[in-house]
Amino acid sequence: MNIEHVDVGSEEWATVRIQGLEGEVKVMHITDTHIIAGDSRDPEAMQHVDSYGPAFGNSTPEGVPTTKLFSSLLDGGLAMGADCTALTGDIIHFPSRAALEIVEAGVRRLDSPYVYTLGNHDWFYPHLQWNDATRQKYYPRFYPFTRDNPACQVVEVGGVRLVALDNSTYQVTDAQVHFLRQQLASGQPCLLFIHIPLSLTSLAPVVMERWNAPIMMGAEKGWNEENRRTWRTGGPLESTRSCCELIAGSEAGNLAAVFCG
Repeated sequence: MNIEHVDVGSEEWATVRIQGLEGEVKVMHITDTHIIAGDSRDPEAMQHVDSYGPAFGNSTPEGVPTTKLFSSLLDGGLAMGADCTALTGDIIHFPSRAALEIVEAGVRRLDSPYVYTLGNHDWFYPHLQWNDATRQKYYPRFYPFTRDNPACQVVEVGGVRLVALDNSTYQVTDAQVHFLRQQLASGQPCLLFIHIPLSLTSLAPVVMERWNAPIMMGAEKGWNEENRRTWRTGGPLESTRSCCELIAGSEAGNLAAVFCG
C-alpha cells in the first residue's frame, strides 16, 4: 500500500496520502482539553475543581475556560466538514458526572462518527490510587462514548479504519494487541489513535527534557527509581512489547499514521 506523509508546514494540520481511496477523508483530532467540572453528585470532585480549574484555565489559548475550548474545537470540526472526530484522552481532568455530561452534550452535536480513547486523567481522581483497579472502577462511566468498550474501538470512514486503543497506563493487554492485529489484517488503511505516545528514538530527547522521564509506551531506557515512582509505571509488559513490535513490523504495512495525546 502506497502511503505518503506530506509536509504542509503546519503544526495544526497533517496530510496523509493513501493510494486507492475514493475521496478525501477529514479527521478532527482533539486531545488534552482537561475539562474540569463537578457538582454534588461527586462531592470528592469539588476540591479538585477549586484547585485545578484556575490552573488549566490560565494555560489555554487566550485563557478561555477548558469547557469553552472543547466546544470551540468541536465547532471547528463541524465547520471543516470532518468525516470523523478522534478524541485521544485527557478530554476531562477527572471522571465527574458533570464533566462527562459536558462531553456528552458536545459529541451529540457531531454529525459524523467519533472515537474516544481514554487518557490517564479521564478515569483518575487525584485523591485516589493511580492503578488499574481505579481505572476499572470508572470505566463504566465511559461506556456511552466508547461503544461499551473503552479498551479498543474501531470506526470505518471512507475506506479507512480509525482504531483506538486505551494505553493510558503505558501498557496494553494481549486482547488489545489481538484487536489491533485483526484490524491490520483487514487490508484496509488504518489510523491508530492512542493517548500515550509510542517510544521513538527521535522523540525521547524532547520527552526527557520536558518531563524528566521517558513517558512513552514501550520505553525501556531512561527510567530510574524516582521517576518510576513519580509516574507510577513499571517497564513494558510483554503484551506492550508485542504491540510495539506489531506497529513497527511488516504486518502494519497498511498503518498509515499514529495519533496520540
